[in-house]
Amino acid sequence: KLNTDGSCIDNACAGGGVVRDYTGMIILAFSSSFGIGNSAEGEAKAMHLGLRLCSERGLSISFMELDSLFLVNCFNDLWNPPWAIEYILRDYKNLIPSHASVSHVFREANGLADRLAAHGHTCQ
Repeated sequence: KLNTDGSCIDNACAGGGVVRDYTGMIILAFSSSFGIGNSAEGEAKAMHLGLRLCSERGLSISFMELDSLFLVNCFNDLWNPPWAIEYILRDYKNLIPSHASVSHVFREANGLADRLAAHGHTCQ
C-alpha cells in the first residue's frame, strides 16, 4: 500500500510517502522538495514520485491512499484535473497496475505521509 501527501508553504511544494506490505511493515519511505507550485501540485507530485520509486524497485502497488479528495476524484476521472497536474495524472495511469485502487483517507489515517511531506520542505 502506498500512502502519499503533499504540502505547500508560501508557494513551495514538497511531498512524502510510505509504502507498506500487507502486514503493515514499512518497505520504503521518502520525502522531497518539488519547487514552486500549489497544494494540488504537491499532492500530485508526491503520488507520482511514490509510484516511480515503486516501479523502479519492482514493487507492485495494490492500494493507494491519499488525504486529498480532490486528487482522488481527478485520478478516478470523476473531476477534470487542472492543466498543472493533468500530465502527471496521465503518467500515473502508466505506472499503476489496473487492479490497484486509489482511495481517500482522512489526514489522521495518513499521519506518517503527512510528516514526511512536511520534512520535504527541508530537503534540497
